[in-house]
Amino acid sequence: MTGQTGQPPGVLAGAVRPLDAHSIVELIRRQSRRRPDATALVHGDRRWSYAELWRWSAALADTLAEAGVGPGDRVLLWADRTPATVAAALAVMALRAAYVPLDPAFPVQRVRAVVEAADPVLLLHDSAAATITPPEVRVPAVDLAGLPGNGPAPRERELPEPTDPAYVIFTSGSTGTPKGVVIEHGSLANYVQWCGAVTGLAAGAGSPLFGSLGFDHAITSLWPALAHGSRLTLFAGVWDQQALFEGLEQPYELLKVTPSHLRFFERTARPDYRRTTRLLMFGGEALDPALIAGIGERLDGVRMMNHYGPTEATVGCCHLEFDPAAVQGLPSVPIGRPIWNTRAYLVDDRLRPARPGEAAELVIAGAGVAAGYLGRPGAGNNFLDEAELGGPSGRAYRTGDRVELLADGTLLYLGRGDSQFKVSGYRIELGELRRHTLAVPGVSDVAFDVLPGAVESLEALLVLAPGADGSAEQEQGAVRAVRAALSAALPAALVPRRMKVVPELVFNTNGKCDLAATRAAAGR
Repeated sequence: MTGQTGQPPGVLAGAVRPLDAHSIVELIRRQSRRRPDATALVHGDRRWSYAELWRWSAALADTLAEAGVGPGDRVLLWADRTPATVAAALAVMALRAAYVPLDPAFPVQRVRAVVEAADPVLLLHDSAAATITPPEVRVPAVDLAGLPGNGPAPRERELPEPTDPAYVIFTSGSTGTPKGVVIEHGSLANYVQWCGAVTGLAAGAGSPLFGSLGFDHAITSLWPALAHGSRLTLFAGVWDQQALFEGLEQPYELLKVTPSHLRFFERTARPDYRRTTRLLMFGGEALDPALIAGIGERLDGVRMMNHYGPTEATVGCCHLEFDPAAVQGLPSVPIGRPIWNTRAYLVDDRLRPARPGEAAELVIAGAGVAAGYLGRPGAGNNFLDEAELGGPSGRAYRTGDRVELLADGTLLYLGRGDSQFKVSGYRIELGELRRHTLAVPGVSDVAFDVLPGAVESLEALLVLAPGADGSAEQEQGAVRAVRAALSAALPAALVPRRMKVVPELVFNTNGKCDLAATRAAAGR
């Protein structure tokens, strides 16, 4: 196995590029000055120009500064997809504070866990969005609908430094509680500028935002468009397909989806992607070539890109623009090569360069690696010094993903090397699932699996505690109790759709649960 020219074996390096700006605050301010009348936001029948967005965010920043928000603070953002939410996130970052998005679909228990871990100074919400009202939390709540949407000439503020936090997104935790990934401005600026360059984002139709802001998949749709002078069109959600696909003035420049999104669209709308977007970008899950092949001519002429990256690597760290015909026969579409200012190490379980031809763990280093987990410094979090891998000193992250280096120098994703799941683009740790499930009285053990389908979902195989009478009524009661417990703590996509009581879990000689044997023993 060899790396790219000039790199040692087992290392792939993206292009080294200087950045034009160190924060998206600087990039969006630049657009407001260069093209003040260009459309920045579209929401329903309303449009906001770049000048209006910048004045709005500046007015909000003044209000937040008066409320005591300053550098390094964290501000909760009840993340409805509205113009006020976008302006508020920009305002928080302009104050060198970090926004912490909370999806309104999160159950109350998860919201409270995030609030406790984030230690915020404020919660911002937009009552005009007319969705779920945020629950009461221990910090002041500020309604964006009651704050000025415009103001005098924006105050000149000190721009964020590359090492200032931009946002904190909470992912599932192996210990059973969510953990906050801290992304700095320098990392976000590197991703946004790379994204604009490879996708061709410029003044034009931009991208639609329909995904949850509580997960970093939506970052690709949100900030690159605004940083490059394109339009950002806001939608209620993935179900708003008539508005998303019909009556477009021109195709989007970028449509970012998970494979599960695409399966959902194919089942419900079967859009003509030729009229929808110039570039279809996939991320969040392994991409099956057969899924692409099944769409046929409705993809003719559309650029396609596979995009890979954990939250800890700022949305995406590897990419591949591909021809559908060239990937048929592969188990999945390769994830390609590293993006700008990023390095990929292929290592064994002792962090030594993997031998040629063998599956390896992927370790990511460079500009996109997060600052770490909020309130969890030190070892044991999969962050390490790149110098341990033989590179320059700096942050690196063990992804836990297994990859293979193909003959053409691209990376093929093979799956997880640990107990983590990806479901419809959402990440969940086995530890969090097990903790909530085993807290239900009468449940002694559980195993989980991902079920394929038009939309991926989880399955839970439950073992009841000794003394259970095995009656259908008791089993159904246990299933109801587990479903209620998980629904109270996790996003809906991470609650197993199928639950089944089995007499026991069957383990193989390696000590891992054999799901097929467990189902067979249960007569399934």
